[in-house]
Amino acid sequence: MTANSSSKNYSELLREIKKLEVRLDDFLKEEKIFTENLKKFIEKLRDSCDKIERLKNKPEELAALRLEIAQALNNVLKSEGEAQHERSHLLESYGASIIALEEEFKRKLSKL
Repeated sequence: MTANSSSKNYSELLREIKKLEVRLDDFLKEEKIFTENLKKFIEKLRDSCDKIERLKNKPEELAALRLEIAQALNNVLKSEGEAQHERSHLLESYGASIIALEEEFKRKLSKL
């Protein structure tokens, strides 16, 4: 094996490590958005407890509140989906990184 192909293989491992770092950052960003949306949803539910009682004789306003709650839940579900999507990329990178590492070990051990 030439020095050039060895450095190419090592750069493959570095590429996978960098990809893993980027995917971790993407996941953390989406996870933060999900957490913020979930907190907003919880606060919307908490605020709604009092409003529901006050609006029991105002069906139009009650319907509007119900829609607001549904929209807040929709935001939570969308952001959780995005976080899960990024988590799946992270899982892919775990495997790709360990395979690249194993290939690097194999190449180094074959030279012994």
